[in-house]
Amino acid sequence: MRDKARMSADGTLGPYLMGHSPVDKAALGILGMTTGEFMSLANAAPDDASLLAALRARGMDEDRLRGWSEKFPRTYSNLIPLWDLDEGYLRANPVQRALIASFKTVERPVMALFRKVSPAP
Repeated sequence: MRDKARMSADGTLGPYLMGHSPVDKAALGILGMTTGEFMSLANAAPDDASLLAALRARGMDEDRLRGWSEKFPRTYSNLIPLWDLDEGYLRANPVQRALIASFKTVERPVMALFRKVSPAP
């Protein structure tokens, strides 16, 4: 989320969602923060360690966040392969390549619509 916060701030987020996705909403809920509050902290922190220190200073429930993080692979098991394909970590087969290419043509308007129907906290 830190990387997405920085990309959002500098206008390079593209179709990615910052605060709107179910994953971001879950993390922000555990942190007890709004998207804007997280973005402010993330963009002020020069590195991950500084962001972690700032979150701890705000009273982050680290045990709860760690528990959520440990369940992450199971909770999002259907989405992780899609993310990995989209970001090039997995090699797509011909059918997947065609589907990804088709989605890329509508990705920006679909994500813009998603941002409207699922506002960031």
